Amino acid sequence: MSRRPTLTMPSTRSAEPDDEELEAGTGQREAAAAQSAGVVATLTGADVSTPVSVAQLPTPYDVAETVTAPLDDQQRAHLVVCEQALTGFRKSVIVAGKALEVISRGRLYRETHATFVEYLDDVWEIRKSQAYRMIEAWPVAAAVSPIGDINEGQARELRPVFTDYGQEAAVALYREVKELRGNRKVTAADLAEARAVLPPARQISRPDQVRDVLTTAAAEGRAPRLAPAALPVPAQPSGKEHDDPEQANSANVDQERLDPGAEAVATMERALAQQRQIYDAVGDGILAAALLYDPGRSERLRQELRQYANRTAYRMRDPAAGDSAAPGA
Repeated sequence: MSRRPTLTMPSTRSAEPDDEELEAGTGQREAAAAQSAGVVATLTGADVSTPVSVAQLPTPYDVAETVTAPLDDQQRAHLVVCEQALTGFRKSVIVAGKALEVISRGRLYRETHATFVEYLDDVWEIRKSQAYRMIEAWPVAAAVSPIGDINEGQARELRPVFTDYGQEAAVALYREVKELRGNRKVTAADLAEARAVLPPARQISRPDQVRDVLTTAAAEGRAPRLAPAALPVPAQPSGKEHDDPEQANSANVDQERLDPGAEAVATMERALAQQRQIYDAVGDGILAAALLYDPGRSERLRQELRQYANRTAYRMRDPAAGDSAAPGA
């Protein structure tokens, strides 16, 4: 049985051709690339001829910081092509992740390599762990943001929501975080904080509940990163005394209380998020399995977990209620 023709991918470990070979083979390679692109478009509908190449980007040039004039037509064209390249780069994680999954599950590497890992190492020089992170990220990123304005780190933070709460909940969370952040950039840390304030999945039955939870958490200070940006306070003109000295002193005292208080609330929010993660991590069956594997070490860890939980409870006691019991061992 004859071997079917394939679209050969260049290996990153091939020997570098000399100048004579480059000159002789340029036209052939361009023709082959065009033919390959046509085959791909015919078979899959995918257009692989549009990504911006290095040659299409302008040669870097310096403009003095003192220049404040608007961009001219040529500079605007440069900006357009550079941003097109960056847009392609941002989308590349999603595209590459899906491509890797197709190759892996379809074993499309089998004509040249025995395993997917060998193929990754030889052709793309990608570690197995990195490849599978990209494979796990692309369905989340594609579902949450089809236009591709989400990176791998953000997709990684959304994946537990996607898995545990469902696709619609993950989309709702991402969109609500974008809404709450306003003009501020959405980061992976923002999404992690939003995920931390979600109740257990069994308590979320509709996507709008996710939005309500985040909005409430931001308003109550339980999600500081999602709270509206603070408006700048107008500075008092220099040399001008406050009309009411008592009011001025009161404002200073309030500010002195406000700054450490806001930081304390933020600290408690971070601690709560970590405590929820700990609670989820030590679920049913964890202790039994650990004791079976290493009884001595597991018992020591159990005692320390209980000890620090009791110490946390002691620090969070209510002084007004007269709760002054010492922390348990």
